[in-house]
Amino acid sequence: MDIEQELQTKERRKPDPPPPPDTPPPPPDIQVSEFRQMPMDMPRMEMPDLNLGVGAGPPVLGNVSMDRGAEGDVVPLVRINPQYPRDATMNQIEGHVTIEFTITETGSVRDPRVIDSDPPRVFDRAAVRALLRWKFKPRVVDGTAVARQAVQTLEFNMDR
Repeated sequence: MDIEQELQTKERRKPDPPPPPDTPPPPPDIQVSEFRQMPMDMPRMEMPDLNLGVGAGPPVLGNVSMDRGAEGDVVPLVRINPQYPRDATMNQIEGHVTIEFTITETGSVRDPRVIDSDPPRVFDRAAVRALLRWKFKPRVVDGTAVARQAVQTLEFNMDR
């Protein structure tokens, strides 16, 4: 078998694009049929009363409720519910934890400290872990966000 030693090369060039048309093509004729909407009766559904009143605060899902007290301008933007401790669930224990902490300029939580809990030390760890993941609206003074102290009470109830 003989193998050619010389390579043949061809020059190729891209063809020129066709010129654009002088006038655009006319739009196609479209037949539009008339659409009639038939009136439908809405199904009757019983809706719960969601009127919470003026001082009720934001609704909270799960087993956490908030005590706003004098801290009216503490606005949580992100709330992570604490995990109910397994021992407390098995023994059907309920209670609350009050935590003092610092809201930073970015709205995160720093230096949480349990100041009250009932029963003592049962829900402390779960409450602190959850609160460290919360985000708050930072306090703004003269157009600048500043850190501030806050107090939050987390309720642990089995019926929720």
